[in-house]
Amino acid sequence: MDGDAVTHEPQGLATRRLASLAALLAGSTMVVLVACFFLWRGWVTAPVPSPRAGEPKLQPEPRRDMEMFRRRQRNANEWGWVDRERGVARIPVERAMRLMAKEGDRKP
Repeated sequence: MDGDAVTHEPQGLATRRLASLAALLAGSTMVVLVACFFLWRGWVTAPVPSPRAGEPKLQPEPRRDMEMFRRRQRNANEWGWVDRERGVARIPVERAMRLMAKEGDRKP
């Protein structure tokens, strides 16, 4: 080792780049946290709707309403006039399907 200068290997770690990356990540994290804080405060202090505001209106006579519904359902499978003046009648669904099938056979 006569006259040879002792050299060291260069440091393999770029400390300046790592420090700037860490600072960027810390700053970004702080910005996101502050934004989340203000969004959270906005949601917490938002006016709460009245519990009755979306409440459905109750039926005053549910038994009568159910009986009318059942009567309409029973009558739906019977023949009858819906509007006699205009010539609109009600027929059972099965019969209407058979009539439509026959008409479809007749059409070219």
